[in-house]
Amino acid sequence: MKRKERFVALILALVSAVAVLMIATTSSPLYATNFWTDTNIYFTIGRGMTQGLMPYTDLFDHKGPLLYLIYAVGALVSNTTFLGVFLLEVASMTAMLMLAYELVSLFGRGWINLLAIPVTAIVTTCSTAFNQGGSAEEFVLPALLLALYVVVRRMLREEERPARWYLLFGLAMGWTFAIKYTDCGLFLGLALGVLLLEWCRHGFFAAFRSGLWALCGMALILVPVALYLAWGGALVSCLEVYFYENIFLYAGEPMTLWDHVLNALAYLRTQSMANPAIAALSYVGIAWMVIQAIVKRSKGFVLAAITVPLGAFLMLLFTYWGEVAHPYYALVFAALTPLALCPLGLLAARLKDWKWSLTALVPLAVSVPLCLNLCLGVPLMSIEREEMTQVWFGELINQSENPTMLDWTDLDQGFYLAAGVTPTCRYFANNNLNSEEKRQAYESYLTSGEVQYIVTSNYQEDPGPQYMLIGMEEGVFDLGVTRVYKLFEYIGDAAAEEGWDDWYE
Repeated sequence: MKRKERFVALILALVSAVAVLMIATTSSPLYATNFWTDTNIYFTIGRGMTQGLMPYTDLFDHKGPLLYLIYAVGALVSNTTFLGVFLLEVASMTAMLMLAYELVSLFGRGWINLLAIPVTAIVTTCSTAFNQGGSAEEFVLPALLLALYVVVRRMLREEERPARWYLLFGLAMGWTFAIKYTDCGLFLGLALGVLLLEWCRHGFFAAFRSGLWALCGMALILVPVALYLAWGGALVSCLEVYFYENIFLYAGEPMTLWDHVLNALAYLRTQSMANPAIAALSYVGIAWMVIQAIVKRSKGFVLAAITVPLGAFLMLLFTYWGEVAHPYYALVFAALTPLALCPLGLLAARLKDWKWSLTALVPLAVSVPLCLNLCLGVPLMSIEREEMTQVWFGELINQSENPTMLDWTDLDQGFYLAAGVTPTCRYFANNNLNSEEKRQAYESYLTSGEVQYIVTSNYQEDPGPQYMLIGMEEGVFDLGVTRVYKLFEYIGDAAAEEGWDDWYE
């Protein structure tokens, strides 16, 4: 019976993931492309990796290396569209929904638990934090939920062989750490609680062994990634960019610990208002764990009541540690929402009839209309590929043999993808980390004629007399905002530095 329920749950999770993501992510085949600048950066790097280039050294950005490897896999499926990325998003969402189902089932198995699958899918994708899809946060959600599942399971059950569960916990943490380490706060809070439980139940050495198994799980992810980077000569650059530059150049002005806490609480207020469904379910789920601890008074439940709020708070603190924050940061809190659905497991023990599975069809049926009304990217569905400025510029660029180009608009507007060009410049996009090294690199690109084509937008100065304007058109930027884009071609004039400072700014 359990196997049959899980098979039905897997099918429902896959169907739910496809249903919501076809609308929610602009990586979907229903859209001309994914217009989000961040996803285009990741995909440009992923495409470059399939051609032997390395992140950080050959193509600069400041996310974790595993994210670029994920996008490289997507590029292997299709390097001209986001189809491969879409399929990976479906796989990630399916895994998250199955883990939501398994978490609820810890409190009792039954067909009504299937409700957790489409409800979790809707709450996650219909939030403001989901943005246009393809974010780093989206790909860490299954890992966060896996860690939560492992810890709640250990709190509720006494098993003879817990090593495999701690190995899974470590795998989840290693996965998240290699994508975006600031999303690891939940793991620290959960680990403190569950290792304390092992100590209370079985002694210090049992807790120590459990921690070692978790570290082994992390190593199974981090060691292969590090070896890949070392093989390509990018390990040192990764450490410098991913840690040093993110911590000291991107986070903003230094703050005291108390100021960091106040900063995080301020974002908790604003993001709870922006993502009310995620916030409400997270609060309810945490409160339910506390109530269960009061009612049951068992050691496991009491520790769970402390551990889960602690993990949630550390996730909040780590996520909003710096002054800089974007709306999609809040998506990680969707991992907490299935906690509010755990009472379904208590009902499941009483409602055994398979007909209760039909209740899951109601949220599944309304998932598509809800996504069409609430998802941010939906207005972009009306844009045809042939109408895109990127496509027209790509046609102009491809009139040259083996063209080189620089998209200096704002991050990555998808011009590399539309033109089918792999960047030859390390600083191929005008990302958020500004440094003197980047400034000097762009000055070199501009004055040397290293790139044949340069794309700018209407708020920038022209690159200089050595570049001739060959195209100008209004096009879509991100979520429906329009900008005027300009395409310049190098004409071999003498390199002139006059006006460089204005152009860079």
